[in-house]
Formats: sequence, structure tokens, C-alpha cells
Amino acid sequence: MSGAPADVAVTGAVPDDTLRALRLVPDAARGFDVPWEAAGRDYGLPPGVLAAMLAEGLGRPTGFDHFDLLNVSLDLGARSLWTFGPASWAKGLRAPAGTVVRAEIEYVPECAHEPGDEDDAVCDFQVLLPTGWAPCPGGSAVARFELPASWPRPEPRAAELLEEFGRVRFVRLPMTVGMDPDFVGRTGIADCTGGSLFLVREGRRRGLPIRLAQGVILSPPFSVLHYWAEIENDGLWVPHDPLIVGAMLRWGLLDPAEWDVLRSTGAVLARVSGEMGPVGLDAGRPAGVSLATAVRTGPRG
Repeated sequence: MSGAPADVAVTGAVPDDTLRALRLVPDAARGFDVPWEAAGRDYGLPPGVLAAMLAEGLGRPTGFDHFDLLNVSLDLGARSLWTFGPASWAKGLRAPAGTVVRAEIEYVPECAHEPGDEDDAVCDFQVLLPTGWAPCPGGSAVARFELPASWPRPEPRAAELLEEFGRVRFVRLPMTVGMDPDFVGRTGIADCTGGSLFLVREGRRRGLPIRLAQGVILSPPFSVLHYWAEIENDGLWVPHDPLIVGAMLRWGLLDPAEWDVLRSTGAVLARVSGEMGPVGLDAGRPAGVSLATAVRTGPRG
């Protein structure tokens, strides 16, 4: 099947606030390369929702954009391979106060050889651990983290910044706009890359002790890379991700009686470095990395 079924009816709806956000993304950034049948199968969206997206210009008869599908799936609570992460984040953030989240992350690099490389080319993997780059001749490497479930609340100037940034809407974006902090300022939508860059830039403009963090947001059994900001508070660098907190409140995954954008998400954020870049190399070339993750929560000590 190469296009939309001729007899499909619009029996689903895309939320108005989702549509308003997605209309801020320029069409030039869209791929429209996910076929109709794959859009329904892989993103958990019924034909009526896909037809509604098509009617709103978020698709073509022959295909849809991956990020549009992902955002609609997240906002509708559709169950799919692409949307399992947020429920795991919320579970991790509900760890009891005073406990420690212990995570073991196995980095499994992927071969970066290009078509046409010599047949006898041998992979030479390195991965970026919190201690720096390390070879992994066995094909993988393990990093272990202990993350407190409880963190200090921000000081007043930091709280003001976090509350302002908490009004930005989390939207998964193509890289061409997702890494642009100016796009965040113009539109009020962001993903973790541009959002964290914007937050750090604005915090520094206000004279706050703030820095970028690259690492892993825990979602066992397989986690993903993530970016966030850390703000120094009485000698402690406290992780903050108001963008994700706001999204999980919107999706009903966190209790608004217990959570707001000022609370630290440090229980699910495993810091690896302070700059954006690859976490895997194959003979010096950036390589994809799978992040197999096991997590347990227990008392301190």
C-alpha cells in the first residue's frame, strides 16, 4: 500500500493544542516519508486519526512525517514503540523521598561502516562514560549511577527562570529546527536539545550558575540520550527539566498536587558530559549506541 485508503473516514481527532503547536513547524523541515500503513502500525494511530492529520495538512496521501506522528501519538496517549519512555520516566520520578535510584547502563555501539567500505574493515569502538572516552574491545561497556530521588528546590532567581521556561511546550522536532534556541524563543515550543540550549543561554544571561548536561533519561529496558540543564544550589549541581515535567503533567503521568516545574527530575537523569556530541565512536566516526538499562531503587548507603 503506497497511499491512504480511498474509503477511509475521518473518525478520529487531533487535539487543537497539538495542531497549534505543530503548525509552528515549517513544512520544509518535514519528511513525509512514513507510509500510511507504517504510520498506523508503528505509532499506534487509528485510520481516523491519520485521516484527520491528512485533512489538517500534517501528511500527504503517500506518507507522514515521523515527528508529527510521534507528537500526535504522545498527546493522544497511543501505545507504541515510540511512546513507552514517558511512563518509565514517571515511574522513576515517583521513587520515595530519601531513597537512591541505582542504574546500570550497558553501552552497545553500532558499526559505523558505510556502504563500500572494505570487507575486512574491523570495528574499533569507543564510548563516552562519565569518566571520559573508553575503548570497548568486548563490544560493550557498562556505566553505573546512583541518583538521589530527592533534590533541593531552586533558589528564587532560578525558580523564576524555571517557571517562565515551564510555559514552553515540549514537542519532538526535526533536527533542523530542534537544535535552534532562537526557534524556541520565536515559537514557544521546544524539544530537549534546543530547549536545554535556550534555558542555559537565558540562565547565563541572567547571571545564574547554570550548565548544560548530556546523558541518559532512564527508561528501562532501553534508555535514550537526553539533554537538560543543571543549576548550582549551595554547592550542588541540581538537574532541572521543566520541559519534560510540563509534558508529563499534560499527559497525566504526574500528579499536579505533587509535581510542578520547579521540582528536580534528577532521579531519572544520568549525566555523562557537559556538551552535545556523540557518545559512541567507531574508528573515530560517530556511531549509534543502544543503552540497555536496569534500574532498582533502595535506601541510601
